Amino acid sequence: MIRYLYLAIEQKLMAVHEEQAPGSMVRPAQLFKHFDLWNRQVEFIEEETPFQTPAIFTEFEPIKWQTLGNKVQEADLIVRFHIVTPWYANTAADVTEQCGDIRNTALAYLDLPTVLFRQIQGQHGRFSTGDFNALTRVGSIPNHNHERYVDSIEEYTCHLRDLSYTIDTFQIETVGLSIEFDPHPGQS
Repeated sequence: MIRYLYLAIEQKLMAVHEEQAPGSMVRPAQLFKHFDLWNRQVEFIEEETPFQTPAIFTEFEPIKWQTLGNKVQEADLIVRFHIVTPWYANTAADVTEQCGDIRNTALAYLDLPTVLFRQIQGQHGRFSTGDFNALTRVGSIPNHNHERYVDSIEEYTCHLRDLSYTIDTFQIETVGLSIEFDPHPGQS
């Protein structure tokens, strides 16, 4: 169940591309360069497999399930997205005069939570084994406690319903997941 939610979110974020100048003939690059489940990668960066940035790591907080009856369960889920970017120390106002666009580059990571918000907020989905309602941002935690990286944490919540026990046959799909997002969340 959680796997399907993770893969659906990953698929949605893989479709986000960098902005381009009007009239550009070059295909825009994927904005987020790396996707993975959170395992404290930034804390153990020296032991970690290298990854490109900006990266998004998805963390699922502990889940407390409630049984509704007929073996259907539901839970309120907290999903934390760790947006990991390089840390550029030159963010002071006087840097612009000395180094041109360094400050703009250094501050660009502050825009990424908004990009995530525009893609994820209000999204909901249905799988063969359950569904989840609208993902809603509930918190933002900037984390500057690392030498070379910034870990911007965005918290979202949704309500999850697990119907997997009610299905006669249960098949784990590994290729060709059929998960659909509503292209216009909140509109009927």
